[in-house]
Amino acid sequence: MSPRRGIAVVVAVVLALAGLGLASRHEPVVAPSTFASLGRPTMPFVPTGSFITSSWFCPGVPAGEADVGGSVTIANPTDEAMTGTVTAFTTSPGDSSTGAPIPAPSTVRDITVDPRSTTTVDLLEMQPTGSFVSAVVEINGGGGFVEQVARHPAGDAVAACANAASSDWYFADGFTVDGSTEQLVLTNPYPDAAIVDIGFVTSDGVRRPSRLQGYPVPGRSVQVVELGARDEPVVAAEVVASRGRVVAGRSQHYLGGGRLGYSMTLGAPSLTTQAWFADGERGEGITERYSIYNPTGEDIVVYPVFLGAPVSAEFTNDREITVPKGRVVTFDTADEPNLPAGRHGIVFSTFATSADLDVPSMVVERVITRPAGNSVATSVVMGAPPELASRRWSAAISTDVALEDAIVVLNADNIPTTVTVSTLGTGGLVPVPGLEDLPLGAGSVITIPITDPSAFGVPFVVTSEQSLFVERLLPRGADLRGRSGSYALAG
Repeated sequence: MSPRRGIAVVVAVVLALAGLGLASRHEPVVAPSTFASLGRPTMPFVPTGSFITSSWFCPGVPAGEADVGGSVTIANPTDEAMTGTVTAFTTSPGDSSTGAPIPAPSTVRDITVDPRSTTTVDLLEMQPTGSFVSAVVEINGGGGFVEQVARHPAGDAVAACANAASSDWYFADGFTVDGSTEQLVLTNPYPDAAIVDIGFVTSDGVRRPSRLQGYPVPGRSVQVVELGARDEPVVAAEVVASRGRVVAGRSQHYLGGGRLGYSMTLGAPSLTTQAWFADGERGEGITERYSIYNPTGEDIVVYPVFLGAPVSAEFTNDREITVPKGRVVTFDTADEPNLPAGRHGIVFSTFATSADLDVPSMVVERVITRPAGNSVATSVVMGAPPELASRRWSAAISTDVALEDAIVVLNADNIPTTVTVSTLGTGGLVPVPGLEDLPLGAGSVITIPITDPSAFGVPFVVTSEQSLFVERLLPRGADLRGRSGSYALAG
């Protein structure tokens, strides 16, 4: 900028401020409204600050069949009562003359959440029809956080609700072997229709069926999309809105191919440079696979680094994986020579091959199948981006029975620390007896039990002086053995 132009800009600013001052003598000053502004879409977290309202967008729960359903749980960690609304949406019926989807009526329920407590809303009570029901929770003044649980005969699945709708969503690990089913659940919470383009990738390459291009999602409704990929061991998917914004979840029922169970997960609303996982395990009968999806137009090199696993001459921890543009590559930890048995965390980092640039270019999902009695149970978790590393993690949904390894914590810093688990009580956070100042080494992983009855079925918070990543391993419901994994909420 030239000196003359700089002077002109300063003068213009001064004149503008003077004008505002003169106007203010005759007109009342109106403060601008402030809503939750969350920046680039990312995985769910607990926002801080004071807002007129905050919104949480839940990926959806199954409906329309016996023994399925789900609910949303709203946690209020403050010392004031919290009010808001839950709006439930369901799948749209088709027009009998054209076959085009038409909006289905949404329903709204007012809620009040007492201080330091939770409120749970059964979504099928609000929307008893349709094949899936999703929800938006709006909290007056912000201050709370929201999670959902999807109930299915093959197992319950907990997922956090998104902080915002997005124009882009990504999934890395779909699975349709032996009749296993995969469905994308798209919610449009806004009045106007959204238009999306959907593509998916298998080991054979990219597919963009014409029927999934320009796909309409009517306002205030849910659309369930069958990709049409049959007997595929890996299916990555991309949803890009050319008009409007949506919320994308993925429902998967595993029926074979080494996997059993049910998962309902929220997609990734943006790409990342790193994907962090607190939980990982090598042991008898356990399979652990990571799917790395690169939807960009450039090849990338990905470096997985195991954390909490001792490096030795036998285990060098220096693998390098090339993921071609527009493709998905899987990494099975059984193929990692000499990886020690036991728990570990892992972080995937990437650089573009043409230049050493730190650019968002991937999503990574982890699939762990563990023994569950005489069977197995499969759980899927999306990797967390690096900006979610936090000294505080919160969860609205916890275990209601004693578990020896209910919480898995990874120290993301290279500094030893301690970890404390507290529950949300009427007077505030109350440390769980025996779970105070637990030692956690630099870059290490610990599992934490929840066995004290005072911690059953209530929100919990994990805190530390260093940055953490925190996952949960919760019961699958009913009499099912095994666990369902999910991230807690950073913040």
